[in-house]
Amino acid sequence: MAQQPAPPDIATRARAAMLGLVAGSQLGTHTARLGTPEAIRAEFPDGVWDPPAPPKNSPYGAPAALALLLAESLVERGEFDAADVAERWVRWMKKDGRGLDAGTRGALRLIDRGTEPFEAGRQSRADETKRGAAASTVTRCLPIAIRFHDNADRLIRAATQQAALTDADPRSMWGAAAVCLAARELLHGNLYFVDEVVHRLEDHAPRPLLEALRRVPREQQEDLPIAVPGEMGYVVHAVETGFWFTLHDRALEDTLVYLAQAGGDTDGNAALAGALTGARYGEVGIPPRWMPLIVGAPGVTALVDRLLAR
Repeated sequence: MAQQPAPPDIATRARAAMLGLVAGSQLGTHTARLGTPEAIRAEFPDGVWDPPAPPKNSPYGAPAALALLLAESLVERGEFDAADVAERWVRWMKKDGRGLDAGTRGALRLIDRGTEPFEAGRQSRADETKRGAAASTVTRCLPIAIRFHDNADRLIRAATQQAALTDADPRSMWGAAAVCLAARELLHGNLYFVDEVVHRLEDHAPRPLLEALRRVPREQQEDLPIAVPGEMGYVVHAVETGFWFTLHDRALEDTLVYLAQAGGDTDGNAALAGALTGARYGEVGIPPRWMPLIVGAPGVTALVDRLLAR
């Protein structure tokens, strides 16, 4: 029997989540090389307000590119296929690779040289330091939440596995599970998603991640770890930031414009927050003027529809 189409509410939220991820990546990749808010203001004194045109022959930065390739694999394979996903990521790295962090690039190079994918993720894992827990594992995982929105156990398994391909650090793996569970709850309209994520992960996730999640409801925006010196791209900070903007009812546009100019890991932070706020507000939350500017928007929404119907 053919699978029934996803309910309209889930479909519109899923499309907006992927569009939000791509828009956030587009905005944030534009400023990521600058590092600090001061450097961004100096380079862009009038601000960065809309997704810019990407460089020629490089349509997507790493968060969007890896997420879309993961989505394509899930559509074609139906399940999470580690070897297929790794092959797609390696091909993109060799062709483009714009915005890849050093850890992810290192793991993909190991895979390209013949290392088994999960072994590459284990080898690339640093000792128990913040640098060994890369935010890239959570900024690309949204398609897992869309594909397995109706099965939390399969979602958690696939989310942690896609993270382990490049970073087997438990903070990265369970951070991906947290993001996918949050997106799942938001796709189904649950605004108390933080409580649900903590409930599901409290016996599994590492303490730093759980502590960050528990801070989110009471934290102030000025206390968020957005541009902490020496900790750019730390997965726990990315999850905390993305959850905060989504829980505290910040509009998608305001969130992405702010994060693209806030310094730190601008592409990762904006992509993750774009995915979660998109899942919260649906397509009505995407500024209409952005739709012609988001690279490949019609293809992105078509891919999401195929992912939901799989």
